[in-house]
Amino acid sequence: MSEPMEYTVPVKIRYVGYDTVKYALASADTVLPMHIGSSGYVAFLMGMREASPEVEVRINGSSVQCAVGVDSLYSAVGKSVAGIKEVSCNIDSLRVTLVERASKSFCPTLDGVSFEFSERYGLYGQPVVTPAEVVLYGPEEALSKISSLPVAKTTVSGIGMSQTFTLPLEPVWEQYGDVRPSCTEVQVYVPVETFVERTYKVPIKVAGADSTVAVHVYPPEATLHVWVAQRDLYREPELTVTVNYSDILANGQHIEPQLTEFPSFMRPRAIEPAEVQCVIIK
Repeated sequence: MSEPMEYTVPVKIRYVGYDTVKYALASADTVLPMHIGSSGYVAFLMGMREASPEVEVRINGSSVQCAVGVDSLYSAVGKSVAGIKEVSCNIDSLRVTLVERASKSFCPTLDGVSFEFSERYGLYGQPVVTPAEVVLYGPEEALSKISSLPVAKTTVSGIGMSQTFTLPLEPVWEQYGDVRPSCTEVQVYVPVETFVERTYKVPIKVAGADSTVAVHVYPPEATLHVWVAQRDLYREPELTVTVNYSDILANGQHIEPQLTEFPSFMRPRAIEPAEVQCVIIK
């Protein structure tokens, strides 16, 4: 058992160093028969191991084809098991072929995300998603079946200041085989402002009225309850409350007034009265 002898051992090859998201390993040797010089005792111990020796091979991720000299692996194989004295192989190089995956870009959507704000706080503007685009890499057939890339459904509650949240993407790519994303989560910046309750008196207009008739609305104005961003309290808002002439003809005299125009810095809450009386005079 102590005499030096040569044994053939299958060595597993694991390739690293290339971008596994953008590239797929099209062809490569994954097991390499190597000649190991060691004592019979060391060979016996290697035979008792459940797994074969494994070494990493680093390749250039920017080349679709490359070759790696097998002699560069001898040192790693020798270190994998104590007692190995010599390593050799009849194959002089490993040849590796990478294939660039097809790609498709998506703008992450926030349809499934609910933002809940603390009292007197609200969204001021629009949330900003970073990165604005996420790229999926994979077979073209699989990518063609994916139409959107949403952020995973979640509720973010207790928001009382502008801040950035890290949210996971819905892993839709997992349903389509070998498809991989450029990232699995995004940062969502939520701009927040303090809102103050305000009340406005707004004349009620009749939309689409026949020019040959007069329409009287009672009461002639509505009381509009809104939240206004604190920084915009100085601004005079353009507000329009209407009743539709066709609704009067179809539903009779009692009509619900509608807020049809208001600025983005305002959050409508209620209109009073909830119903007005309309009289048509021909």
